[in-house]
Amino acid sequence: MKTKLALLSVASLLAMPAVADIKINGFANLIGGMTLDDDEAVYGYDSDFNFEPASVFGLQVRGDVSEKLSATAQLVGRGSDDYDASFEWAYMTYALSNNSSISAGRVRLPFFKYSASLDVGYSYHWLTPPDSVYGVLINNMDGVRYDYSNYAGDWEYGIQAFAGRGEADEVEAENLTGISFEATRDWFNIRTIYAQAKFTSPNEDLDFLTDSINSFSAVVPTVTDFSNNFLVDDDTVGFFELAVNIDKYDWFVGAEYTHISFDEAPIANDDAWYVTAGMRFGKFTPHITYEHKESDPDDVATYLNDVPSTISTGDAATDGTWSSLYQGFAAVAASTLEDTSALTAGLRYDVEPGFAVKGEVTWFEDDANDANDATLLRVGVNYTF
Repeated sequence: MKTKLALLSVASLLAMPAVADIKINGFANLIGGMTLDDDEAVYGYDSDFNFEPASVFGLQVRGDVSEKLSATAQLVGRGSDDYDASFEWAYMTYALSNNSSISAGRVRLPFFKYSASLDVGYSYHWLTPPDSVYGVLINNMDGVRYDYSNYAGDWEYGIQAFAGRGEADEVEAENLTGISFEATRDWFNIRTIYAQAKFTSPNEDLDFLTDSINSFSAVVPTVTDFSNNFLVDDDTVGFFELAVNIDKYDWFVGAEYTHISFDEAPIANDDAWYVTAGMRFGKFTPHITYEHKESDPDDVATYLNDVPSTISTGDAATDGTWSSLYQGFAAVAASTLEDTSALTAGLRYDVEPGFAVKGEVTWFEDDANDANDATLLRVGVNYTF
């Protein structure tokens, strides 16, 4: 039903008599993969070869309503969602001048270097961008975005400012605001962004823990503030990114770093980065990427300092219950530990303009849990029209 509604919506856009100029573009990423051992799983893949985790098909329709006003809609069907098509972009853009515009509706968040073309695999050398950096929950928002671009000497630069809200499943990001800056000179490019939002993520198990420990407020007065810190409810989250790229055409090297900070929430601050490099030999582009992601549980464990690990009320059952609850929260803090890395070696072959074939092998390591280590083999094709 969702697919039918989406197609009908596109048909309605195409039928609009006010739209004088319609442009239709599409893309397809058919990516299959498997891990090399039966007990390995990573990025949604296991030892059974399948296409679902990363395959994406999309259709973008853009209509010029007037010289200054346009409408854009993008339908995307993902293998991870059984290829059910849904609107990921649907917005109107008004050109304020030759250098600036304002867009309103559902737009892509400019979090990363490749955000605008995140689903268009043909636009980059990987099969998919490094998950350590790009694996965030929310990539689109409902709101307003302002775009400005210009030149300063030999530099071309652009600024994007945005405000709105985003959601994914039950996760919500309200009061989402941010600003990005990007500059390019010849073969050098640099960009950065800072954004923040009020983050809410319901968790029934955590709700039960906090409700239970709050019953001890008469014994431990600080328990209410403590338990509130373990609920992800309207908590402030900050996002920072810095990317640098050098592209001399025959060879290229790039790096991207992100930092996600959570204020008074049971989520550890997150640091992630990658370094990538490759060379172009005609239609062939061999490349290699190293990525790393880490989160420190001490960011969450400090909340435990606000309450004692044990209490003495004179009732063994009550004291035992408190100890069990405290250990439950300690386990929540410990679970935020993350220390993963991955090395990917790949090859891209450009069959013709708009069509590329790629293959990659990824060695994934989890220093927090060696059982999660895996070797992933993937192949795929990227197509645009």
